[in-house]
Amino acid sequence: MPQATLDAWISLYAAVGLLVAMCAIVAVIKTVHDYRSGARTLATTTVMDKVLAAPRVWVRWQLNYLLGAPAILAIAMLYANHLGFATLVDV
Repeated sequence: MPQATLDAWISLYAAVGLLVAMCAIVAVIKTVHDYRSGARTLATTTVMDKVLAAPRVWVRWQLNYLLGAPAILAIAMLYANHLGFATLVDV
């Protein structure tokens, strides 16, 4: 594998990793905002509601995180285009 191809792949993986980390942080912020602003509420009246509170918050975070997936994919594709698809497939 040529060094240019290896460098392009490492650059692409690093960029996508950074985007994923940013998306995760923004999803945490949005999830906290949803619950603090009252847009989403957690029922805590019964013991079962209290037990299921953490999974419900986790699912809400997952949904908020998945909303960022199209942006990550679009930016990654644009960056791969910037790097040059020919460089990436020159294995």
